Amino acid sequence: MGKIVMGYWDCPFCGTKGVEGTVMNCPACGRARGEVKFYVKGVQEGQVLTQEQQKSLNYLSDEQAKYVSKNPDWYCSFCNSLNSDNAQFCSNCGASRENSEANYFEMKKKMEERELAERAAQPTPTPPPKSGGGKRLLIIAVAVVLAIVGIFVFLNGKKTSGDWKVTALNWQRAISIEEYTPYQESGWDLPEGAELTRQAREIHHYDQVLDHYQDVEVQRSRQVVDYYKTETSLKDRGNGTFEEVSRQVPVYKTEYYTETVSQPVYRQEPRYATKYYYTIWRWTPTREVSAGGEDHNAAWPEATLGENEREGQKAEEYRFTVENEKKKAHDTYRLAEAAWRNVNVGDSLYITAKRTGADACISDEKGNKIAEIEHVQ
Repeated sequence: MGKIVMGYWDCPFCGTKGVEGTVMNCPACGRARGEVKFYVKGVQEGQVLTQEQQKSLNYLSDEQAKYVSKNPDWYCSFCNSLNSDNAQFCSNCGASRENSEANYFEMKKKMEERELAERAAQPTPTPPPKSGGGKRLLIIAVAVVLAIVGIFVFLNGKKTSGDWKVTALNWQRAISIEEYTPYQESGWDLPEGAELTRQAREIHHYDQVLDHYQDVEVQRSRQVVDYYKTETSLKDRGNGTFEEVSRQVPVYKTEYYTETVSQPVYRQEPRYATKYYYTIWRWTPTREVSAGGEDHNAAWPEATLGENEREGQKAEEYRFTVENEKKKAHDTYRLAEAAWRNVNVGDSLYITAKRTGADACISDEKGNKIAEIEHVQ
């Protein structure tokens, strides 16, 4: 049997705390112990004790321990008082122990279940907002949000600017010339239209095939007991005292050893298939012819085609340049041909765009779109 440690209880009637566990009545209000929980100051039941915690415990002497029952207190069903196991009648109301069946641990379990149910039934309180600092934080947060919204609106808002004068026009047209060219290729399939030159059985891929097993030594590890250490905790005896309980706990270390195991060894087994070598003709871009100018006379360049040549993809681009004398600035934009033909050198235009520079257009003075344009970097 371990050493006996004094426990404590708090009076549920007057709130007096830290009454010694062997005291049957509250020294402040005189009421008998009712539904109470015994505890040890600064230590939880079952907690592994440190040496410092053990030094702070209030141990009972061997003489004091003789007078403390080994069994838990019994709970009077008539006046809800706890009585020593040695008593046959309730010290508070005189009721016979025969008429009361519950002991301290049964009473403690019911009390904890009731407290748990009461806490579960109570709604979680919402903490009230802090005055002063909380209000300032709210104001700052609102200001930050408004600033972000303001920046977004500003950047995505449109600006219309007049006094842009067209100073230059430009157009570019180009035609890709393709040549019908032969290519020497190979593969595991013969494409449609290809001219087969030869074919051969070649390695297509390798399969892993089990060849044999071999014994190898591998390193293993395992946890083994190194030594045992003593851990001490407290156990509630249910009578106002606690008992020190010690147990031997193993401490492990890692042990390494070698083990012979049989492992499979594989070989690479080649797998063959028919590979085709062939000539295949493809239209391939080989050169480009282009034309350009600074007027409205846009035309496609004339392409002189050689043998096995043809015209491929066509590309075209139409630009105009504007200047603003007040802002000492100039910009170049590209746009569709139909709209570009309505733009002339010397014209004054309104340019509307987002402040980020995107989605520009030629507009009227109110910002209504006339033609979409794209800024040239």
